Amino acid sequence: MSESVLLEYIPLVGQNGSISSDRIACLSINRPESANAFSGDILVEMTKKIHDVKQDTSIRVLLLQSVGKHFSAGADLGWMKESAVAGYEKNLDEAAKLTSMFESLNHLEVPTVAVCKGAAYGGAVGLAAVCDYTLATETARFCLSETNVGLLPAVILPYLSRKIPLGILKRWTLSGQVVPSHEALGAGLVQRVIPTQDMESELRTEINHLLSSSPEAQKSYKHLQLEIDRNNCMQGHYTAEAIANVRASDSGQEGLSSFFEKRKPGWVVTVKDDLQLFKAP
Repeated sequence: MSESVLLEYIPLVGQNGSISSDRIACLSINRPESANAFSGDILVEMTKKIHDVKQDTSIRVLLLQSVGKHFSAGADLGWMKESAVAGYEKNLDEAAKLTSMFESLNHLEVPTVAVCKGAAYGGAVGLAAVCDYTLATETARFCLSETNVGLLPAVILPYLSRKIPLGILKRWTLSGQVVPSHEALGAGLVQRVIPTQDMESELRTEINHLLSSSPEAQKSYKHLQLEIDRNNCMQGHYTAEAIANVRASDSGQEGLSSFFEKRKPGWVVTVKDDLQLFKAP
């Protein structure tokens, strides 16, 4: 039996052409026969694998994808049937698994990029929202389908609210309608829409851009952004402390030195040319 959640590692190349110790982590839902729907067990497995990524200092980027035609149909039908007959406490336990997985992804220090294709329904829209940014194929479609079956997108709502304007989010949630990728782009859920045949090359370009930036500066930025969110975007001493810390860091010193010396900083790596990143439909 194949694994329902895959964690694969993609090697990177240093500036001298040799294999770097740095890597990309590719986390994929691997249930194409059920449109990559997820259950409580799959959520637990995803959380464990995200924790593995968090503990691995060689990881520079997490790429979130799925195997097959669809990103994810959301909750598995069998899981939904079980929840319909379960009591409050059992449903609370299952919701906690969902919260844990999303918060693990939300607090991951490396950049997180989702790639959506086909259907992204229910909780899968939350996956697109919680990642730092999301690329989608032209034919991808999104749907907050929970209200169509008498539910609501409760656990994923904080992540949706940070990316999608309130009026648009209310329309999507209250109607449960299917949204094409270009509408998702205009709403801020998706950051780029790319033809399927171009996704491999464009994804490679996006990842290489991330790999040209300082991993320590990226980590510091993500910590600061969480702090800004907690403070309702209010200015505070913590912003001055953040820039002072990064300027005095080894990363900051290397970045400034390389700029004035007109060379690439030591952290720059790239994806190997012969490796495929996009899990095509």
